[in-house]
Amino acid sequence: MKLREALHKYEEIQKRSKKEMAKLSQEYTKRVEHMILDILKLLQELKEKEIPKKVDPRLARIVKMERETYVRALQNMVGKIKDIEDVEKILPEISRLHVAHGRHLLLTFEKDVYKINNLLKSLSNEYANYVSEIEKLQPKEIMAEKLLKEIQDFKKHINEEEQKLKDLVEMLSELNERKKKLEESSEFIALQENERKLKKEISREELNLRSKVSKLQKPIKRMRLPDNRAREFLKDSAYALEHPHEFLELLEEISDKLDKKYQNTIEWTRKNIPTKTQKLKELKRQLAGVEIELSRFKTEEESLHKSIEKLRQKINKKEEKIKSLKEELQKIEKQLEESLLELEEIIGEKIEY
Repeated sequence: MKLREALHKYEEIQKRSKKEMAKLSQEYTKRVEHMILDILKLLQELKEKEIPKKVDPRLARIVKMERETYVRALQNMVGKIKDIEDVEKILPEISRLHVAHGRHLLLTFEKDVYKINNLLKSLSNEYANYVSEIEKLQPKEIMAEKLLKEIQDFKKHINEEEQKLKDLVEMLSELNERKKKLEESSEFIALQENERKLKKEISREELNLRSKVSKLQKPIKRMRLPDNRAREFLKDSAYALEHPHEFLELLEEISDKLDKKYQNTIEWTRKNIPTKTQKLKELKRQLAGVEIELSRFKTEEESLHKSIEKLRQKINKKEEKIKSLKEELQKIEKQLEESLLELEEIIGEKIEY
C-alpha cells in the first residue's frame, strides 16, 4: 500500500476511534452522574443528621464544625464534575480532603463517612476503567506525516546550504587565483629581486666601512677624549656612516695625536667616507623607492591572504553545519522508519515508501 493511502486509512481509523471514544465518554458520564447524585444525597443526610446526645457538648461543637467543613468542601468538589473527564481533575482534591477531614467526625459518623468514601472510591475506579478502555480504543499517534514534512524541509535546507558552500568554494578559488597571479607577476618579482639586491649591497657596504673605521676605536678610546663625537663613535662605529662630516672633523682634530700605524686608516677614511656614505645614501634612497612600489603589491597580497583565511573559516563552518544537518536528517529518517512500522501494525498492511 502506498504511504498516502496508508495515512488516509489511518485517518479513517482515527475518526472511528473518536466516535467510539465519544460514545464511551457519554456512557461513563451517565454512570458518574448517578454516582454523584448518590454522593450528594449521602452528604445531605450527613448534614441533617442529629449528633448523638451521648456526645460531650464541647466535642459536639467540634464535630459540627468538622461536618460543615467536610460536607461543604465535598459538595463543591463533586459539583464541579460535569463529565467523566472532570473526575481526573477532582480526584487529587478529594484525596487531600480524606487526609484532612476531622477524626472526631469520623468517630461520630463512622458509617456515614465510610458510605461516602466507598462511593468516592467507586468513582475513582470508574474513572480508572474509563481510562483503560479509552487507551484500548485510541490508536497510537503516528508522526509519519509530520516527519515526512520535516525531512522535506531538512533536505531543502541542506540543498540551500550546499549551494552556499559551493559559492564559497568558487569564491575561494577565484581569490587563490588572484593571489597566484599577483605573486607571479613580473613587476612584483622584479621589485622583490631589486629589494633583495639593494639590501644586500647596502649591508655589504656598511659592513666594509664599519670594518675599516672600527680600527680607530681602540686608539681613540685610549685618548679619553671629553668629546661627544668620540663617545658616540666608541658606542657604535655606525656613527661614522651616519654622521660622516662630524666624524671627519673629529679625525682632523686628533689625527696628529694618533700613532703612525693608524695614519693609513685615517687617510683611507678621509678619502672614502664622503663617497662611500654618499653611495650608501643613494642606495637607501633607491631602496625606499622600491619599498614604496613594493608596498602596493604587499598590501594587496596581505588583503587577499586575509580574505582567503576568512573564507576558509566560513567554508569550515558551513561544512560543519551541513554535517550536523545531515546527522539530524538521519535521526528523523530513523524516526520515520519506526513510525511507518507502527503504522503498518495499525492498518495491517505493508507500506511502500
